[in-house]
Amino acid sequence: MAIDADVHSAKQWELAIGEETALGTEQTTAGNFKLLHVTHHGSVNLSGITRDSTRRARGQRVKHNQDVYFTKAGGEVTLPFECIATDITLDYLLYLVMQDLVSEASSTPFAKILEWDAATVQPDFAAISGPASAGKLVTVLQRGPVASEHRRLSSAILRSLVLRLDPGLNGGRLTGEGIFWSGLSNSFSPSQNQSITGASQPGTNYYHIARLVTKSLAGNDMVLGGFELSFENRVARVGSDSSGDAQAYALGVPGYAATGVISVKYDENSKDTIDSFLTSAYDTQLVLAWGSGADPVTTDGDLLLKLNVNFIGNAFDFGREDGVFLTIPFECVDNGSNEAVEIEIANATDRAWT
Repeated sequence: MAIDADVHSAKQWELAIGEETALGTEQTTAGNFKLLHVTHHGSVNLSGITRDSTRRARGQRVKHNQDVYFTKAGGEVTLPFECIATDITLDYLLYLVMQDLVSEASSTPFAKILEWDAATVQPDFAAISGPASAGKLVTVLQRGPVASEHRRLSSAILRSLVLRLDPGLNGGRLTGEGIFWSGLSNSFSPSQNQSITGASQPGTNYYHIARLVTKSLAGNDMVLGGFELSFENRVARVGSDSSGDAQAYALGVPGYAATGVISVKYDENSKDTIDSFLTSAYDTQLVLAWGSGADPVTTDGDLLLKLNVNFIGNAFDFGREDGVFLTIPFECVDNGSNEAVEIEIANATDRAWT
């Protein structure tokens, strides 16, 4: 048999998500998928596959093929990815990792508020078509150039998400890096044939570092050199049905975690605030905003990040050509008045999540 002359490019693969209506019910309508602006694809990790090799005493010295056991039941499936955030995809990524929608406006620009605070609880994934307190699940499609070889994850959420903002990364545009997670490992198949004709495109409205209208720390304006925010919801599967798929998901066990790091210019506005961690368990507000800068957000394309941060330390960066900067790691904490994480986004799209 002659060799196959086809050579495929990584850029021929696409990544799309489609909102589901119930746990275990895949989205299969092509037009209901949303494409992400993917810059890097990862390989599906089937950590739930069990392959056990236990020798049976059967009167022979050479291993028998029946001594090897294999099952996909009882595990999980993950898919890492990297994408450039846009105004009509970022709200999905945030919901899929935070799973705590506080409100959504009923008219344009349909401003949405997501929070992690003292009131954040585990969502009910058994009622995902219900109110904002319910969980949100998607079908994740990694669509390649060969028909019937598309990979599809059922009832997935984001296990983790990292938002990065750096002048040298993707032209200074806000970038998301995450891991899709599914507890339905037995339902996973690499041999899907899913059309995405009519799927929503990610658009070209980005969040650029130079277009920030608010950059403040403890109420003081700062010169931002870079920013990173990591979300970990610590999802776990609950139970197994007769096929070995999860019956529910649990989040925030033992707790949700949001951590990050910022790079700020060393000056009068930053020096007193950043040294506060040496004297007390000091927490303060870190605010970044695109668009109108209003709180609550008011116009299409607005994005507001309000983080209540506790500094872990800081280090001087003497190697930059644009001056001396400070690298400040932090963790997000709720203090009773300010949420650990509050994110507001408006994109003129009625998600009908509430």
